[in-house]
Amino acid sequence: MYEILDETLKLLDAGRPFALLTLLADQGSTPRAAGAEMLVREDGSIAGSIGGGLLEHTMMQAAAAALAERRSRRASADLSGADLRSAEKMVCGGSAEVLITFVPEREAELLAVCTALREARDAGRRAWYVTVPAGDGAAVEHCVLDEDACLAGSAVCDAAALRGLTAAAAMHGTATLPDGRTAVFERVDPPALAVVCGAGHVGAEVAPVLARLGFRVVVVDDREEFASPERFPDVRVAVLPFAGALAAVGVDQRSFVVIVTRGHVHDMDVLEQALRLGARYIGLMASRSKRARMDAALRETGHGAEAIARIHSPIGLSIGAETPAELAVSIAAEIVQVRSGTDA
Repeated sequence: MYEILDETLKLLDAGRPFALLTLLADQGSTPRAAGAEMLVREDGSIAGSIGGGLLEHTMMQAAAAALAERRSRRASADLSGADLRSAEKMVCGGSAEVLITFVPEREAELLAVCTALREARDAGRRAWYVTVPAGDGAAVEHCVLDEDACLAGSAVCDAAALRGLTAAAAMHGTATLPDGRTAVFERVDPPALAVVCGAGHVGAEVAPVLARLGFRVVVVDDREEFASPERFPDVRVAVLPFAGALAAVGVDQRSFVVIVTRGHVHDMDVLEQALRLGARYIGLMASRSKRARMDAALRETGHGAEAIARIHSPIGLSIGAETPAELAVSIAAEIVQVRSGTDA
């Protein structure tokens, strides 16, 4: 939901109707998993994605009909076609069911839900976004439950019962409410903090990429002329000495740290901080020989083999990257791999 949250709030505040599309179920091979969402505006433009291609094209047409009729509906798509020459059949090999919710002007319930989600995101709290689908034309219910068990939106059931169902739904999934209705749960985690240490060429390339990937990005450098809002208009910059910088910007065990400073002294300083704070990802730009020397220095200061093994260096996936832009793609890809848990 965070992918389209700000645009959803903008449309609600402006009093513009739109269609909210939620991928309810997926079987077999589909472009995206259940829980993916997008919105379709009155003019046919979109925000977010449920998978692109013919699936998205088909659902955009269904959304246009829902907007014209001002009623919600469900739609299904068969992705199991076999003819690669057909322009009308999808050949992913699966099937998908999509809930298309018509959202009228200034819809109060969804506005309350999205406002609560924004507050949870800004406060760094986890929340669960719950949708209770209904039959064609019937009202769709939405609510949000945060980690403090505060409810906003429709009272689909009491907070304690809803909290008990979140484990069954996991990250995305369905669960049965006490009254027998099926609810779709989406766990909405606050954006992870990504700290780019070093505002040079590579830092300037990787920071905006990480921001586009949904991270809360902070660029740290002790040079004001480098760590400036003009060079980094879309992320936060912090002009700080590297010593103690990670704690100052809030690095914890959920954070991602990219170390691309201008020299090995600063690299070592930041690296030790990241290890001490237990950052989830620690990426260090270094040659293999420099990495070996830094590993030896870390062992001398008491860091064990398990801690040292957590360092990603040389940084990034091995794709033959050389230029700062290529390195940014490599680094961002490795970070996404760690975030998704597919790096094991």
